[in-house]
Amino acid sequence: MDVQFQKFDVSAVKILTSLMENFPASTKIGYADLYPEEQDNSEKREAHIGVIAFLRHENLIAHEMGSASSFILTSNGLTLFGRDVKNHLASLLQQYEVD
Repeated sequence: MDVQFQKFDVSAVKILTSLMENFPASTKIGYADLYPEEQDNSEKREAHIGVIAFLRHENLIAHEMGSASSFILTSNGLTLFGRDVKNHLASLLQQYEVD
């Protein structure tokens, strides 16, 4: 059996780039939010929902409470863009003395 990545790729890239462009603000990434003109494409909608589930399971995105379709990138998700938020924060905090 061969894995079909085409549908996965389309939604994954759209979701992750939308979240990165808006980081650190939560962003609506539901199917209707990202594909408003394609509401009749049930196959693409199902794939999109599956991609969100996969990205959540892999701890690449986190669900923002209070909104059904709002998410943020996690530190794991940021590494996909070559960003290390833990090192970034550590370097910022080095200038502060801790008593």
